[in-house]
Amino acid sequence: MRIAVAGNKGSFSHQAGVMYVAANGLENIEFNYVLDSEGVFAALTQQVADLGIVPMYNPTGGLVKMTLEAMGKHNFTIESTFDMPVEQCLLALPHARQDEIRTVVSHQQALAQCQKYLNIQMSDCQLVEYSDTAQAAADLATGKLDATCAVLAPKLCAQLYGLRVVAENIQDDDRNQTHFLVVKQHLPPNPPPISGEGEKKL
Repeated sequence: MRIAVAGNKGSFSHQAGVMYVAANGLENIEFNYVLDSEGVFAALTQQVADLGIVPMYNPTGGLVKMTLEAMGKHNFTIESTFDMPVEQCLLALPHARQDEIRTVVSHQQALAQCQKYLNIQMSDCQLVEYSDTAQAAADLATGKLDATCAVLAPKLCAQLYGLRVVAENIQDDDRNQTHFLVVKQHLPPNPPPISGEGEKKL
């Protein structure tokens, strides 16, 4: 089974996909990492994925705008929904000190979920929205983001991309969780067969 997730490897949507697979005892799974929710629905439409995992709502960050916009452009069916705990971490390059950080980069939802920490601990930093938490981590590790940047991302991204955890569990709500949708392509019912010519009618 091919599952498209909104985000790079290590993103919260990827972790939600792993959680869904484990909860349902699925095997032989191939994850398709796409940039955003639009990419997930496009993958279903193009039949390069059988299921999609997209974030829908977080009590602190609110409705996920990119998912709402994508839902309005595609025909799909919701197979199931579930909640997943979300723990935000501040990640930086291995040798970067916290007082050297000038910019914090992440998805809009992550920035919204960590306002208290950012306002107190990173008040001098510029906040920059990015397409995906895990993509921000990957781009910091490969030099696409400046060395004075830090990213908000899952702790798993530190391991995957060789970054340092500056601070963990910095979300405003200790019970922070995101509501995810499991979606699949909408297939209209088969039309009834057309009566053949010459068929005897009663």
